[in-house]
Amino acid sequence: MAYATRTDIEEIWGEQILIDLLTPDVDAEVAVSNALTQASGEMDVYLSARYQLPLAGKPAALIMPAVNIAVYNLAISHTSLTTTIEDRYKQTLKMLERISEGKAGLGIDEPSVSSDPSASSGGAAFSANARVFSRKKLP
Repeated sequence: MAYATRTDIEEIWGEQILIDLLTPDVDAEVAVSNALTQASGEMDVYLSARYQLPLAGKPAALIMPAVNIAVYNLAISHTSLTTTIEDRYKQTLKMLERISEGKAGLGIDEPSVSSDPSASSGGAAFSANARVFSRKKLP
């Protein structure tokens, strides 16, 4: 499932971007569809660290990253890479890394850490004895 569409690319980058990136002998629909599918697959690598895939719905926060990665993929495959395209791609990867590390979210139901010991599926649990020392009590 692609997180963005050709229309999203044209709205974010302008209609001229695809004309500039693709040569006349390339089927634009196929090239754009492939680039968007590749972009979504690359994003899933990062998202799978925190989210159950496929994601329910299409979070709006993923449209811009998908577009930026797709434009980058089109640019490198047709030797039209610019610094702007490369910079946006690098910024997108940094954002995806923050999402995978839990430092940013998608605005949907975020995975949470439970403090309930019975909720652990890994079997790890911690316990401690009563406190021995305090400011008012020495043994």
